[in-house]
Amino acid sequence: MENDVQRWDKKYRQAALAPILQIDPLLESHVVLPTGQKKALDLAAGTCHTSVYLAKQGFDATALDCSAVGLALGQKLAKREGVKIKIHEMDLDRVMLPTGPWAIISCFRYLNRALFLSMIEALAPGGLLFVKTFNAHHLVKAPAFNPEYVLQPGELASAFSMLEMIALSDGDNSNETSSWIVARRPSG
Repeated sequence: MENDVQRWDKKYRQAALAPILQIDPLLESHVVLPTGQKKALDLAAGTCHTSVYLAKQGFDATALDCSAVGLALGQKLAKREGVKIKIHEMDLDRVMLPTGPWAIISCFRYLNRALFLSMIEALAPGGLLFVKTFNAHHLVKAPAFNPEYVLQPGELASAFSMLEMIALSDGDNSNETSSWIVARRPSG
């Protein structure tokens, strides 16, 4: 049976460098220019579009992913876009997050509930958290999708209740197949 690293490496070997930088609108609409703390952490970065975007906004961006092939594409993307990013090949199911503090932590299309508390703790005071992934409504359109990797309604609000909510869509709308949160760690 193919493990996650092999599966993602295979997928990225078949991929070409994207012709344009692809940014999730949630990130684009809520990211703020750094003042002071400039470190950004992109979890399950894949081909590093989020990391490259954050670097273009002035952040010292670090991309983590289990696929060396995906990260190599990310480095090519960064070079093409005229920025530098740090990459680290890591299986987030097996290792802990790098120590913060991080001004931004982003996690798109990946769910590892065991990291939720670490994400909160690694945020700098005033730091922003971006999480967006599939929710239970996705299973209607993709019944073969593993139900362990979808959020349940209300799960993000509960998991990140100690943060200040900025934007939240937590699976209440059956027409939305993703849930997301943008939250800030209190400064005090």
